[in-house]
Formats: sequence, structure tokens, C-alpha cells
Amino acid sequence: MERVLRRLMTGETVSGEMIAQELGVTRAAVHQHIGQLRDLGFSIESAARQGYRLTACPDSLLAPVVQHGLSALWAGRQVVYLKTVGSTNRHARMLAAQGAEHGTLVLADSQTEGRGRRGRSWISPAGEGIFMSLILRPQTHPSQIARLSLLTALAVAEAIAEATGLDARIKWPNDIVISGRKVCGLLLEMDADESAVHSVVAGVGVNVHQQSFDEEIVHTASSLDLLSGRTNSRAAIVRAFLEAFERAMAMDDMDMMRAYCARSATLGQRVQVISLTGTYTGTAEGITDSGSLLVRADETGELREVLAADVSVRGIMGYV
Repeated sequence: MERVLRRLMTGETVSGEMIAQELGVTRAAVHQHIGQLRDLGFSIESAARQGYRLTACPDSLLAPVVQHGLSALWAGRQVVYLKTVGSTNRHARMLAAQGAEHGTLVLADSQTEGRGRRGRSWISPAGEGIFMSLILRPQTHPSQIARLSLLTALAVAEAIAEATGLDARIKWPNDIVISGRKVCGLLLEMDADESAVHSVVAGVGVNVHQQSFDEEIVHTASSLDLLSGRTNSRAAIVRAFLEAFERAMAMDDMDMMRAYCARSATLGQRVQVISLTGTYTGTAEGITDSGSLLVRADETGELREVLAADVSVRGIMGYV
């Protein structure tokens, strides 16, 4: 089906016979795939002795739709689409272990076991969000992976801003917020030994079409549609993310951190740092090259380094 769709994405009118010859399938198979695409919401015109022409696409995450017009050189050149999956990160890690290439993207319309930071679940309703995991094979030491987390957050924020026009910001370390509401969470998982990284899976969950939220997050979460007042294309956001990720990967450390800080919703804000050893308030003043947050404690005036894995940082005047 995806091969037939890819052929139709050219916008040309093409006969069923020509599609069958090009793909090495029967005319009956082509007709069946056209029916399946129509059932999914693709508008396909057909005329006797002329053929088929795609006239409109639904809000689909099928690989040919996501890759149509994609300018990235390596990110998303291989797309694995799943209607539903337990976790895109788990599936991507399995593919990485089987040798999936750098830049392979796993996309799903829904997850049944989506996960966020610190063991939290991520609500993943069918057709309403973007649930994706990008397989990376960075030639780097495990100690440098924190940079990838910041880089991924930067790419997502820039992609959302580009595709929707919204002012997407990064709540340290890698939540994406707009007008103080969380619209996206990230989870990076690494397969490595003491000296080398074998693969990294960058998982991203974006609230796009959701119109309501569970009681425990209704005051802190939102969706791109609610915030923009219009229906946004999930495929356009995914394309923008892949292209932004490549741009960010090409930056040197200084330029990447400068761009990240420019998108920060946390720097300069009063925050509460919550850890196993205690809680304190202060002002977020900077971010180290390793990705730690620097907070000036109110009580002592001491500049403390906060590690993302150890604490939760909350804004005093709101979610950020």
C-alpha cells in the first residue's frame, strides 16, 4: 500500500496498469491498495483509460506522506510506521539491536505503553499526537550523551515553531512548553558500554490534536491545536523536526548551546528544586556544557549545579 501511495504522491495521473508494472504486482492488487488508501481518508480520483490521481491527503503519518518534500539528508530516510505499538522507544531499540541505520524513524498513531522521564506514563491516544523515536548512532563517548538530550529538545522546539508559528520554549531539561503549558516530552535511551555508544533512541511525544486532558494534568498540559486555534499537520511537524535535528547536529557545541538557551523557558526564572535530599528555591542562571542547570539558591546565594537525573525543577509562578 505504501508503495502505491508513494507513486501517487507525485501528483500525476497514473494508470493502474503502469503502477502494477512499476511495482511488480497485479492490477487487482493495485485496485485493492487504492481502496485501502481511500478507507484511510486519501482522496483519489479515477477516470476510465486515464488512471488514478491523488487529490487530497488526510492527517496521516504513513511514510510516503512524512517523507514527501523532506530535505533531510539522513534523518527519516527510513521510516517505520506502526498503527499502534506498546512503545516507539522500545520498538526502535529492538530495531537498533538488529542493525537499523542511523536516522531511522519509528512512528506510531498510538502507544499503549508510552513512557516519559522518571518512569512516568505518556498518554498516547490514537490519531491525536505524534509518537516517534529516532535511532541515532553517534560516534561519541557515553559522557557526551547529555548534549543529545538538549539538542533533541532544541530540534523539537524549532520544528513546532516553524510548523505552527507558536513560540515553543524548552523547560529544562527537555520538556517543550508554550504559554506555560506542556505540549511535548522527550525520553532518550542509550545502548552503550564503558567506552562507546552503540545507539541512542530519541523518543518524542507531541500533543497535537488533543482537546481535553486528564484531571491531574489539565492545568499544565495543552495541545498545538488548542494553542494555535487551528488544525495542524502532524506530518509537517515531523518533517520540520527531522530537518531541524540535522541542522542542530551540524552545529558546534557553542552554537548549539546558544540556540538552546535562546529557546529556554527556565533561564532567568524563579524555580523550586526538589530532590531526595531536600527542596530549595532559587533563580536559574545558566546551563553547563554537560547540560546541568545552574541555580542561585535563595537561602545561601550559592550557585548550585542541578543534574537532570536527580531532581525535579518547577517554576514558582507556574509550570515552567
